[in-house]
Amino acid sequence: MKAALIGAGQIARQHLSCLQGLPGVEVAAVCDLSPSVAECAAERYRIPSWYTDHRAMLREVRPDVIHVTTPPTSHFRLAMDSLEAGAHVIVEKPATSTFAELDALARRAGELGRALVEDYNYLFNSATREILRRVESGEFGAVIHVEAMISLDILGPSGFADPNAPHPCLAFAGGAIADFLPHLASLANLFVGPHRRAHTVWAKRKRSVLPYDEFRAVVDAERGTAALAFSASSQPNAFWLRVHGERMQATANLFETRLTFDRLRPGPKPVQPLLNGLEEGKSIRRAALGTLLQKFSGGPGTYEGLFRVLARTYQSLADGSTLPIPAQQVLEVNRLIAALRPEGSGA
Repeated sequence: MKAALIGAGQIARQHLSCLQGLPGVEVAAVCDLSPSVAECAAERYRIPSWYTDHRAMLREVRPDVIHVTTPPTSHFRLAMDSLEAGAHVIVEKPATSTFAELDALARRAGELGRALVEDYNYLFNSATREILRRVESGEFGAVIHVEAMISLDILGPSGFADPNAPHPCLAFAGGAIADFLPHLASLANLFVGPHRRAHTVWAKRKRSVLPYDEFRAVVDAERGTAALAFSASSQPNAFWLRVHGERMQATANLFETRLTFDRLRPGPKPVQPLLNGLEEGKSIRRAALGTLLQKFSGGPGTYEGLFRVLARTYQSLADGSTLPIPAQQVLEVNRLIAALRPEGSGA
C-alpha cells in the first residue's frame, strides 16, 4: 500500500517512524511548503520523492493513503483534494475548523468509498485499552461516569502563547485549547457514547495572547456522564483519565504509564480500602519505573496509541475489516467538539 504525507513537521515524524515499521506499506512521497523541510524529511526517512505542491504529488505519485499532518486550518482543503484524488485520508486532530467542514469531508469520503480517519491516539494507549477490555469483559460493570482532564503549561516559552509566532490553533474558537478538545471528546465518546447535552465554562486566568487558558465541561451522554477539563495553570503536567463503573473504578495518567484500579473485594468492607491502597502503591511504583524506561527506550513513548491506530488502520484498509476509528465515531466526536466550543463561535 502506497502512503504519502502532506506536512513534514513534528507530528509527521511520529507518523513516518510508525509507517517505516509497517509491513506492506511504502512511504512514496512527502510534501511541505518549505522545500528544505520536505527534502530533509525525505532524506531522513529515505523517502524517494518530495514535493512543495500537494496537487502535483497526488497527481504524480497517486498514493493509496494520505496523511494530513499540516496545521489544522489547512486540513479541510488538503483532505478534500486527497479524497478527490482517490486516496484514503488519515488526518491529524483537529480534523477541521468547523463541524460543517468535517461533515462535508465525511459525506464526500462516503460517496467515493474512501476512509476518513481522525487521529484519536489516546484511545489506543495501553491504559485506555486495558480499561476498555475490563469494561467489555463485564468485570468493570456498566460505566457510570468518565472524567478526563489535561493539565498542561501552554503559556511557557515552548507553548502556544508566543506573541511573535502565533500558533495556528489561535484561529480556532477556543484558541489553543481547541487543539486538545478532540482528545477529551474522543475519550468521553468511547466510554459513555454520543452526547445529548453539554454545558461548558471557558475562562482566562493569566495574561497572554490566548483567548482562554481554562476549560470545564459537563456532558450528558447516551450511556452516562462525563466531566472534561483543560488547565494551563494546574501543575504538574498530566492527562488524567478516571472511569467510574458499577463494580470498579480506574485512574490513569495518559502522559505516563500509570494505571490503577479500585474494586469491590470479598471480605469485610473496612479492609477493602487497605487492599486497594496496597495494590495501587505497587502499580504506581511499577509505572514510575516504566515511564522512566520509556523515556530512554527511543520508542513511541506517549505516542504509543498513534502507532497502534495507524497499524490497525492499514490492516483494515488491506483486509476490508472495520476501521479502528469508523466514520460514525469521527462524526459523533466532532458533534461533541462543536457543542464544547465557546458560545457564539458559530461552530
